[in-house]
Amino acid sequence: MKRGRLVEAAVATFMVAIPLTGCAPQDQPQSENLRTFSSIDEAYTAVDGILGCESDPAGEPIVPIGDGVPLTAAQKLCFENVQLDLYPDQNALRESYQLLSNTNQGKIHLVYGKNWMVVDFSRKAGGQPSTWNTERLAKELNGEYASVGT
Repeated sequence: MKRGRLVEAAVATFMVAIPLTGCAPQDQPQSENLRTFSSIDEAYTAVDGILGCESDPAGEPIVPIGDGVPLTAAQKLCFENVQLDLYPDQNALRESYQLLSNTNQGKIHLVYGKNWMVVDFSRKAGGQPSTWNTERLAKELNGEYASVGT
């Protein structure tokens, strides 16, 4: 009788644990099989080949700051409100992702890889929706798409 109850308890625990592991919050990028770039120029060339970036977009990239220092290793604009960020490590990328996720200034669309992120601030800047194909960019660059912020 005791063994039967232990088995029932083990099965019940297992059944509860399955949904919990499958529903982990999307607040941290997973980076096991995502693409990495060795330089901002390599990343920009790949992104430009898909999106067709402007040759000289107006403005400056928005620099994510963590503990008083920039989190990015390099940045480049693709369009006025779409930027490419290259990170020195995955911790800096995750911290930047968290900062973007916690913003209350509207939805931000992004595509990220192991050490890079393409961020669309169009909604934040002018309220306009994104005009580039984020799903295509994510697929072709072996990255992930996310919509963060509120």
